[in-house]
Amino acid sequence: MFNQISLRFRSISSASVTTFIWLGMLAMGILSNPYFSYPGRDGGIFLYVGSLILKGKIPYLDVWENKGPLIFYINALGLLVSGGSRWGVWFLELLFFFGAGVIGYVVIKRLIGLIPALFATFVWIIAAGNVLQGGNFSEEYSLLFSFIALWGFFKSLELPQKNFYSLLVGISLGLNILLRPNNISMQIAAAGVYFFLAVFSKEWRIFFTRTVWYGIGLVVVIVPVVLYFASQGALTEMINVVLVFNVQYSNGFNLAGILDGLINASHSMGIYYVSIAVLGYVLALWSLIKNGLNSPLGKFLLILLIGWPIEAILSALSGRNYPHYFIGWAPYVGLLCGYTIYLLLHKFAPSSDKYSAYALVFFMVITFISNINDWKDYGAVFAQKISNPSVDLDYRDPVALYIMENTSPGQKVFVWGFRPIINFVSGRESPVSYLPYPLIHVKTLLGNHWADQFYSQLTTDPPVLVVNVIELTDRARIPDLDPVIRKKNKIKYKEVVLAQNLSESLDFIKENYIRIGAVDGCDIYRLKTSMP
Repeated sequence: MFNQISLRFRSISSASVTTFIWLGMLAMGILSNPYFSYPGRDGGIFLYVGSLILKGKIPYLDVWENKGPLIFYINALGLLVSGGSRWGVWFLELLFFFGAGVIGYVVIKRLIGLIPALFATFVWIIAAGNVLQGGNFSEEYSLLFSFIALWGFFKSLELPQKNFYSLLVGISLGLNILLRPNNISMQIAAAGVYFFLAVFSKEWRIFFTRTVWYGIGLVVVIVPVVLYFASQGALTEMINVVLVFNVQYSNGFNLAGILDGLINASHSMGIYYVSIAVLGYVLALWSLIKNGLNSPLGKFLLILLIGWPIEAILSALSGRNYPHYFIGWAPYVGLLCGYTIYLLLHKFAPSSDKYSAYALVFFMVITFISNINDWKDYGAVFAQKISNPSVDLDYRDPVALYIMENTSPGQKVFVWGFRPIINFVSGRESPVSYLPYPLIHVKTLLGNHWADQFYSQLTTDPPVLVVNVIELTDRARIPDLDPVIRKKNKIKYKEVVLAQNLSESLDFIKENYIRIGAVDGCDIYRLKTSMP
């Protein structure tokens, strides 16, 4: 008997270890390798703000960015643990995806079985990777808190006397608000299910108790952050940047925008996955109508049925359907795909659980083969580290290298074209807080205020270099510093809002800077007074 128990324990342990390894492989396969490339624009500015935090700077007060504060401090933590390397942030990305994968897998496996859990986890991570765009986005970090909300929700139903789990859902809501207020569909859906359960069961006392603890969790997270920024004199600016500006920046909700977002998301995340998920949504709706909310599976389906439409609306509120906005769709797509597979297996292969080990091996093989180039890249990083332990494993482009070689660490550099990753990689601070200049996005008093602030900081503390880095896709909205090129490229003024003092800023640069050459297609301008 002891041998049977021991054998069973080893079997379970090996299966768990294998599953965890597979989840780690999945997460690594979708992450951008810091040795070979930069993150996208948003990821770059988060790194830059994180580096400033480690120098004692305050977001919103010392540097402008319209996302919630948590993303900056996640980046600061990653840079802290790695001594300033992007690999620290990469490691945190891996932990967040891995944690979300484990929690989601545990919940789904318990509800609908191992094979559907494997498939659902595979789909949602791959779907998220398809719209990751280089990574380090607030939307990707929010996935962990969304799955924590899902787990806390189910534990609160299993153990209604344990208020901790309702508290946990509220905490996850607060954390997602601090990342990006749009990333809260799972928590809203959980609250919606709580309400529906109260309506049908008439157990309003339990509902109000859950609501109170849910609210306490939210307050526990939000209030200390508000007090901290208030103590730093940055609360008003944080509200103006994160809330007021984002409302002004949004094009507002419209049905056309939602439909356009659905189409973009379907193609970006994988049309086959989304199609299976839509089928799962219809089947889930039919199952609820037929069977009601009496089972844990029914409550699981309801949270998906409520959450996905809310996520579609929230991700389309700005009217700008950037692919990474759809990362929040990934849990719903994956979980509904898992439910579809569960129904198929239940109908056509009711004894499929005995083949779960083969299914896990299959997914591991697929994961390895589909990401073979990524493993080669990681192998190259490992080989470099082995051959030279002191080697720098962070990618630096020629522009950043030029800045490092031709300026001192204390000197400042402004990157025209909104590419703060250059400031971060080169280790040179910008002299201005408002980095997107000359874009101000909306014609408001706040936009004018930030433009005026930019001009004042630029002229009061001129940077030693101005680097003209305008990506090809931005040529239609950001004017070049070279007047000849500026005339050739027609700015679409009906589609963009530029600073009202743009002419004054261009004149200041023209009068006080001289073009000294180009690096990798980017013009370099040096302050005249610093010329030898």
